[in-house]
Parts: sequence; C-alpha cells; structure tokens
Amino acid sequence: MIYTKTGDKGTTSLVGGTRVPKYDLRVEGYGTLDELNCHLGLVRDLIIKRERQLGKSTSEVESNTIALELLSIINIIFSAQAIVANEKGSTKTIPPITDQNISLLEKRIDLLEKELPKLQNFILPTGYYISTEINIARAICRRAERLICKLNDESEIDPQVLIFINRLSDYLFVIARKIMIDRKKEEILWQP
Repeated sequence: MIYTKTGDKGTTSLVGGTRVPKYDLRVEGYGTLDELNCHLGLVRDLIIKRERQLGKSTSEVESNTIALELLSIINIIFSAQAIVANEKGSTKTIPPITDQNISLLEKRIDLLEKELPKLQNFILPTGYYISTEINIARAICRRAERLICKLNDESEIDPQVLIFINRLSDYLFVIARKIMIDRKKEEILWQP
C-alpha cells in the first residue's frame, strides 16, 4: 500500500528512523534533489522526443550522449538523496558519490566548453524550450546546493554530495548552451 498514514500529522521518518517535521532542513534538501531529478527526467524525455521528431533511428535516439548522461546523473542524485536523508551518517548500503562521478562531469564540461562560443555576457535562460527546461533544472540544482550547504553547517554531510551538486549546475549550464548551438538557436544576451 502506498499510503501509510504515518505522515498525516506533518512528520516523516529519516533513514535511521528519527521522525522530523516535513519542513526539516534535511527533508527540504532531499526533497529538492527529488524535484531536480524529476525535472532532469523531463529534460531527458524531451531530448529523446525531439530526436525521434527529427527522424533518428531507435539506436541513434538511445545513444544520444546527453540523454545517457542524464540517466546516469539521475541515478547518482538518488544516492545523494539517500545520503542527505540519513541523519546517522552511516551510508554503508548507499552507493557513494565518487571522485569518478565528479571527474566525469568536469571532463564533459571541459569538452563541451571547447565547442561553445566564449561567453561575452550573461545569457538569458530562454530561446529554445529544451535549453530553457535545462536552465530550470540548473536553478533547482542551485537551490538544492544552498539547502545542503546550510544543512552541512548544522550536521556534516558527505562533502562529495556538495561537490557533485556544484559541478552538476555547471554541467547543466553548459549543456543548455550546447543544445542551443546544436539547434542553431541564437543565445539571447542580457542587455543591462
């Protein structure tokens, strides 16, 4: 049964069993990561849908680099959610966020940046619907990062979570730009 009625009075259980208010900072942190994950799932689905609209074969659609990367990232964020939800700090059964997870994001950012025009000004988060959705995910990622940083001040969080989420927002910014360029859409610059 999906409903347990244990949260009907505004509390929930963390990993480890402690009951906390649903507005607890730890719940806000993993809840915002959940929101980010859902939005990344939407972005991935939009990319796949667009590939099919362009007449790509099933194998071409399934091998889309960004769609594959997003699926991997969604899995890693699930681990981050479990780590943040664990108030006791024991994460033996949770897949860790590794240096390799972070390094892969950094390498991908470096590769993509070489393909993009040099930034001359701030870019507005608009111009092509998939890039705009990615920028929404980037903003959610930054909010998750702020919440987890605040939580880290109160109760130490695995530093790999913070580093991964920080790199992820940079990755999302870069792929939003890459998709704009690939679709021959003009980046709209901020005009102060």
